[in-house]
Amino acid sequence: MLKTWTILAFLIFGANVYGQRSHVVLDSKGKPQNNLDIDSFSYPTFLNGERHASFLVDYELSEALRVELEGFYDTYLLGDVFKVSIAPKWYVFKRMYFFSGMELEKDLDKYGNEPAQPRLDLLNGVGYDVDDNFTIEARHDLQFNKTGYGQFTTPVMFSVGGKYKF
Repeated sequence: MLKTWTILAFLIFGANVYGQRSHVVLDSKGKPQNNLDIDSFSYPTFLNGERHASFLVDYELSEALRVELEGFYDTYLLGDVFKVSIAPKWYVFKRMYFFSGMELEKDLDKYGNEPAQPRLDLLNGVGYDVDDNFTIEARHDLQFNKTGYGQFTTPVMFSVGGKYKF
């Protein structure tokens, strides 16, 4: 199972050059398409060897309904973490939406330490697209399986944040 997650992470992030952001909106013939959006991003290696990478696949099912698949791979001094989530977004107004989905977080083996069991979260929230490049979200994450806590997790978390595309 660990090999599968590791291979998946390397395949997803392998094509991304460090420090480069890519944005692809194409159909199967390589022509522009409005209902599929794929983004990826990675940070360069930091002083102590940390790396951070992410991807986002956003698919528009209808004008009011989208589905997002999002993943993160982070390396830290004490451990590595792979996180993936899937959540439909329902636009109740032109720019305001609600979302609800699932998230899986897996600590990866580092320095021979036994990683915690994967954790499964239910995520819910509301967001507002201020414009095409800036979004504000309020999010609630609730862990509902009985696993130990990983290196960088909390059992219940409420957060408010923003996303800026550049």
